[in-house]
Amino acid sequence: MKPHQLYRFESFCLDATAKVLLKDGQTVAMTRKAVETLLVLVENSGQVVPKEELLTTIWPDRVVDEANLTQNIAMVRRALAAERGTPSYIETFPGRGYRLLGPVVTEIPVEHHQQEMVAETPVLEEIPQADTLSEKASQPPPSAPTAPVPSSPFWRGIPAYAFFILVTSAVATAVWFYLQRNSRPPEAIFRVSPFTRLPGKELQPALSPDGNKVAFLWDQGDGHPPDIRVQWAGEPSSTQVTKEEGHYSSPAWSPDGQALAYLRIERFGTDVLIRSLENGGERQVARFTPPNYGFQYRLLDWSPDGQWLVASHAEAPDKPNSLFLVNVATGEKKALTKPEQMVGGDLDPHFSPDGRTITFIRHIQRSHQELYSIPFAGGQPRQLTADTKQISSHDWLPASDSSKGGIVFASDRGGEFRLWKIHADGSSPEKNPQPVGIYGEAPIELSLARKSPLLVYSLQLQDRNIWRLDLKEKNWTRIVASSAQDASPQYSPLGDKICFRSDRSGEEQLWVSDANGNNQAQVTKNALYPSVGHWSPDSRRIVFNNARSGEIFLAILSDPNSGTWSIRPTGVTGVHPIFSPDGQWIYAGTTKNIIRFLVNGGGATEVVKTGGFSLGVSKDGKWLYFMRDTNDSVLWRANTDTGDFAKVLDGVLPNCTSCWALAEDGIYYLGSDKQSFDAQVIYFHDFATGKERAVIKYPEPLSPVGSGPFSLSPNLRSLLCVRVDPSNSDIMRVEPFR
Repeated sequence: MKPHQLYRFESFCLDATAKVLLKDGQTVAMTRKAVETLLVLVENSGQVVPKEELLTTIWPDRVVDEANLTQNIAMVRRALAAERGTPSYIETFPGRGYRLLGPVVTEIPVEHHQQEMVAETPVLEEIPQADTLSEKASQPPPSAPTAPVPSSPFWRGIPAYAFFILVTSAVATAVWFYLQRNSRPPEAIFRVSPFTRLPGKELQPALSPDGNKVAFLWDQGDGHPPDIRVQWAGEPSSTQVTKEEGHYSSPAWSPDGQALAYLRIERFGTDVLIRSLENGGERQVARFTPPNYGFQYRLLDWSPDGQWLVASHAEAPDKPNSLFLVNVATGEKKALTKPEQMVGGDLDPHFSPDGRTITFIRHIQRSHQELYSIPFAGGQPRQLTADTKQISSHDWLPASDSSKGGIVFASDRGGEFRLWKIHADGSSPEKNPQPVGIYGEAPIELSLARKSPLLVYSLQLQDRNIWRLDLKEKNWTRIVASSAQDASPQYSPLGDKICFRSDRSGEEQLWVSDANGNNQAQVTKNALYPSVGHWSPDSRRIVFNNARSGEIFLAILSDPNSGTWSIRPTGVTGVHPIFSPDGQWIYAGTTKNIIRFLVNGGGATEVVKTGGFSLGVSKDGKWLYFMRDTNDSVLWRANTDTGDFAKVLDGVLPNCTSCWALAEDGIYYLGSDKQSFDAQVIYFHDFATGKERAVIKYPEPLSPVGSGPFSLSPNLRSLLCVRVDPSNSDIMRVEPFR
């Protein structure tokens, strides 16, 4: 029986069995993998633990990027908050590993000593048959257990302990053979090695057809937009492809590997460009208007015959992304898909090896994407997956491996991000997508070589944290941070509490904390998939909707002393629900209208005859503010008595439709810098004058999808926002991949 060990160091206690870290008796919120990382370091306190040992111990039988380990170490350091050189500080030994400074004391609770002593004494008892279990359970226990005596002469005279060992060994052997015969075959063995090792992030990797080169976006993390680079296998440095500064995206190789197509997104449009790698010449193939901005997905691919490009683009700021075929020779554009209005759009297009089919990811909402396919000649899209999970990237297997139409995609359908294989018709030999032994603790971007069994991937590491902007002093303070995604902050009516969304527990849940970020506590549990949480006027309730089903729930503070919350369904469906100022009503949006219903029960009634979401209500309850479409940049308001609505302002950052906060005399909102497309500014729209003024330049570009709304403090002094802290991401090479 494994002993129940406790490790004590400084003010911490690490329970090795329960995988829980306590500080002064209080649980420290950490992901399970972060706790496991700390456990390895604690068990080897004072010694340098090599990176390879940490990777194989924390992720046994899995292939993961070293960036996962770096992310876990960062989380552990934040939890311990130890200064350099002091006990419990984690030292980094470049190129080797990590070491936790001691001292560490190991304890085994007394009751577990007693359990171990009992477990050391073997007891043999005949196992009852299934139909006599209840009868045997009702009988009194025997006074002393006795071992059965075999009748064969071969066993006569053998001590009981020897007989016990023989029987145990025989049973163990039989179980081992059974498991070997009935277990699934092991996953393919890959060789994983770094392809790029640059500072900052290497994103949107694209393998050349022969697998000898990789094109990618390089974000150096210095505030400048990323450029496109190419790196040859085995070479230590990369070559810059793009010459002019701009917002570039989606490098795609020509079939012969001699040219790259890519997008350059500017203030007034998006250019489709092709650059020859032989002579360096660049030409414009086509231009889309307006500019396309907001998604991190790839938006471009090149057909196997070299004659066509497929691009993802929104025809207007309030329209979802559609797919367009672009003729490489003439620049002619032809629409291929037309998704519904209330979805993000069709992204990450890829031609099949024979060029007859195009697959893509349909972005339903923040945590829900599905894989689709459509014939090159046009027609109705066909849905390939129905998991209601996230899909971050996909690609086709090479022609030599695609006799069954093989597709590899990255998804969290199993609870964490990993790669999966599926047929082009949505089936597989086992009728379900089959897992591949490559994992990531963040969304995975992947690319497969057309003519070689190679795969490359990188992780979309985005460390979203919650910051407070002092509107008077114009300074920033980080108040809620973890290595997970912390977003959607909302002040309570008194300004003393914050509700926010975080996936630090392994899945997105609502949390609350003090206004300064202390005393963080989890509110929701299980598969509720909460969206933004909005407080009631008395701060005793939080209303939210399930981001996947639209069901609206109330979180009720049932015990203020212990901070216990209970969850109650309302029986109403809608999105982004909010309380009325008097606390009697809840407003919510739908695709067709904006509704309201009584908090204490009752059916919903229509308030505004248009679809809406990202709601806000004026302090007097007279005006309801909202966005009409997920891709819109226009903010509207409606009279809650008459339902009449009109436009308030135009300029909210596209796809960041909740990046605004209502004040009594105006609205704070995030928009693009008037001078630079890639920079963002917080503006204030004055109701009295109808004019905008710049408040402060945003420190770094905000990824719109998933960041959530701004929140203004009741005293009008502070604005809660989400910012993305710096992180690194390298491109990894996997071979052979079939």
